[in-house]
Amino acid sequence: MDFFFVFFLFGLLIGSFLNVLVYRLKDAETLLGRSFCRKCKHQIRWYDNIPLISFVLLRGECRDCQEKISWQYPVLECVTGLLFGLVGFFFFDPLVTASYTETVWLLITISSILVVAVYDMRHMEIPMVMLFVSAFFTFLFLLETFFSFPEPFFSSRLFFGLSGGLVVSGFFFLLVWMSHETWMGFGDVWLGLLCGLIVGLPLVLPMLTLSFGIGAIVGLTLIAWGKKGMKSQMPFAPFLVFGTLLILFLPKIFPVLSQFLFV
Repeated sequence: MDFFFVFFLFGLLIGSFLNVLVYRLKDAETLLGRSFCRKCKHQIRWYDNIPLISFVLLRGECRDCQEKISWQYPVLECVTGLLFGLVGFFFFDPLVTASYTETVWLLITISSILVVAVYDMRHMEIPMVMLFVSAFFTFLFLLETFFSFPEPFFSSRLFFGLSGGLVVSGFFFLLVWMSHETWMGFGDVWLGLLCGLIVGLPLVLPMLTLSFGIGAIVGLTLIAWGKKGMKSQMPFAPFLVFGTLLILFLPKIFPVLSQFLFV
């Protein structure tokens, strides 16, 4: 459990940075400047920028103008912290050299796809730069794994990752082409390539099942509440990212599932 808390605290800090990234990517702002209130433009004091704690102490308001602070900030910080904690608990072993590479890859990948999910929720658009970053590190990780643990290519994690990416992106491309981009956009095709690369075959099937299933449940719930109509558009990236994260962690949290769902 020690590693869980260490990684959780590190995740809170990274989550705070991811919030900044989500906002500044849209306007192509520099990432080097101090954080500031989006309404009054005052720079945020360092003691008002402590993940989770500052939000609670400020009661969700800017100290200077009392503008409500978006719940996105504490939620993304907390989610990032929890996911980082799970990586530290289930994947990191200081006595196993290979776990260092996998841990770094997972932390980068999780950070990138969380930004993609939140950005798509806010803007109905997928930030391609985050896909490229995650895809680059994922491909490097698969290559490193392939050469570090020699095995036949067609039974390797690299092959299954590339195959998974092609299967998912090909399926999404077909949906885009058939619907003329009314069901989903080309950004989802690239995200599908990345998520398929991450989980690989044969796990893309349960990943897609979870993603579409959760999306359908959320969509029907919003329609029932009157928040959405039958023709309303919804971002798909959050559901695909959620499905990918479930595939990464569920077999670790509930090993019994591996025997029934993931083999």
